[in-house]
Amino acid sequence: MSLPDISFFDYHCDRCDASVCERVQLMNLALSYEEELFCLDCLAAEQESTPADLAEFAKSYVYSRDCFKNPWAKFQATSCPKIAQNQCFCQDA
Repeated sequence: MSLPDISFFDYHCDRCDASVCERVQLMNLALSYEEELFCLDCLAAEQESTPADLAEFAKSYVYSRDCFKNPWAKFQATSCPKIAQNQCFCQDA
């Protein structure tokens, strides 16, 4: 398994140090995690959910609020290196 291109990721999880993209950072904020930043796996564990289910829940909230939706739309997630491993849940439908 190849490692994701770290140049795509601007942040790191405070719990496990995994790389985090801007959209996952926005999901953290939408879920009121302002002091800590979690990768999607750790965020899902915090919420007792799966990464895919949590991403869908968070995206529905992000889409309903312009303060989250506008930066979400500006971020180019289509080049996410995690797409090839089916590990990216940040793509727009």
